[in-house]
Amino acid sequence: MSADEWVWVIKKDVTGREMWRYRGRVVARYPCGALVEAFFDREEMPFFGVVLRPGDRFLEAYFSDRWYNLFEIHDRDTDALKAWYANITRPAEISVEAIAYVDLALDLLVYPDGQQKVLDEAEFAALPLTVDERLHALAALGELQSLWAAPGAPLRWQGLRGLFAT
Repeated sequence: MSADEWVWVIKKDVTGREMWRYRGRVVARYPCGALVEAFFDREEMPFFGVVLRPGDRFLEAYFSDRWYNLFEIHDRDTDALKAWYANITRPAEISVEAIAYVDLALDLLVYPDGQQKVLDEAEFAALPLTVDERLHALAALGELQSLWAAPGAPLRWQGLRGLFAT
């Protein structure tokens, strides 16, 4: 893998329609996923107590065998951790040129102190999903919540790379 390997990251809705696309630099590839670095490219916006600013660094973990992706958000000036953000998704489609995922609306925001906030539950409930998809999505949310459940949670000291070893 070249340090200059770039991919398109493509967010889709449940119908498969593309909602958003941006470029990210591949940090590492794994048999079950990829780690990507990208930078926030929208206008400054407050987001549940976290202010996202243009240039904030996102380290993003995508999995072909899990029903979520996970973003570690760092401040553009200090590189301090602002939060973790997880999208509940269908498993990602990962190729040489792109990483595409279908967003299932349900999200988890985790603050640096470990406090958690589940987002968009009403949107998730309104989606036309199968019973199996709902069960996978809810299990994924539970898995993510458990990653931060105890003091010394793995992501606080191991970072996103550690998720690929499990």
